[in-house]
Amino acid sequence: MSGSTRGVDVSSWQHPYGEQVDWEEVAKEGFTFALVKATQGTHWVNSWLDRDLDDARAAGLLVGAYHYFELGPAPKDQAEHFVGSLLGQWLDLGVWLDWEPPAMANFTATGYIDEFVNSTNDGRPNCGLYVDLAWLEVLKSTNRTFGRLWLADWTPAAPHEGQLIWQEKIGTVKGIPAPVDIDVLTTTRAANLPTAPAPKPTAATVHSMVLKDEPEEEKTVSDDKENVGE
Repeated sequence: MSGSTRGVDVSSWQHPYGEQVDWEEVAKEGFTFALVKATQGTHWVNSWLDRDLDDARAAGLLVGAYHYFELGPAPKDQAEHFVGSLLGQWLDLGVWLDWEPPAMANFTATGYIDEFVNSTNDGRPNCGLYVDLAWLEVLKSTNRTFGRLWLADWTPAAPHEGQLIWQEKIGTVKGIPAPVDIDVLTTTRAANLPTAPAPKPTAATVHSMVLKDEPEEEKTVSDDKENVGE
């Protein structure tokens, strides 16, 4: 894939007071892909999900979707909720598990991740994993591999070996009403990346007004997670 490999990941937080993202402006700023939060737990669905995916795709961006994991609901049930929210959506960058829970025993963490990923793969193959540096070290210690990796590292360090997507910072982007995570696609390995589709009309242009979403947990990347895992 030629040109810039910068992208953004968005959720309802990027729609303060019901403001829309202008994906045409985002594309003009040189961004080439977007990852959209789809679900959280077993009940919450991002009411902007279809519109953001449709409009980002229509603007020529590659798209993917992610699920924010909640402790409590069974991983299999969360996976089914996630996959069910994406019916009819073509996702160039596929689907991802956003894994940010507090510290827990390593075998418990890998068990939850395995159950979610395996269940998701039944409907959406090749589910990737989003983690920060602390959780990456924990998972490395288990000698387990989890396929495609999306790593949050807001230090000045270069991208880490083996990751597909690098979440490098939070910033402002013209066309997005609120600060947003900015990512870099570090390699096309293990990703199905066809040529970005040409802009085309989508159902998003006739979507009804969307009410402000219920509060959701913000993604955070901190440097104080040294005690993650046991």
